[in-house]
Amino acid sequence: MTDHLTTPEGRRIAYDLIPGTGPAVVFLGGFRSDMQGTKAADLHDWAVSQGRAFLRFDYSGHGMSEGLFENGAIGDWLADARAALSLVTGPV
Repeated sequence: MTDHLTTPEGRRIAYDLIPGTGPAVVFLGGFRSDMQGTKAADLHDWAVSQGRAFLRFDYSGHGMSEGLFENGAIGDWLADARAALSLVTGPV
């Protein structure tokens, strides 16, 4: 199920976090990629089958997150990743 968080910078980003054991697996999407793509979906399915914690998210301006891609920059997306990672308890 997709949830949203507001980053410290005020951007609202979409994420999916599933609980599990072991270090959490995190999908960091590529340029203009989103968490509904084949790689992210396959990793999600694998994590579920293995009982592993898994986090995937859309950077601002991507997928189901708010904002326009054209208004973002690599530093913004790094801050988005840090905010999303703060949702994970335990090792990554």
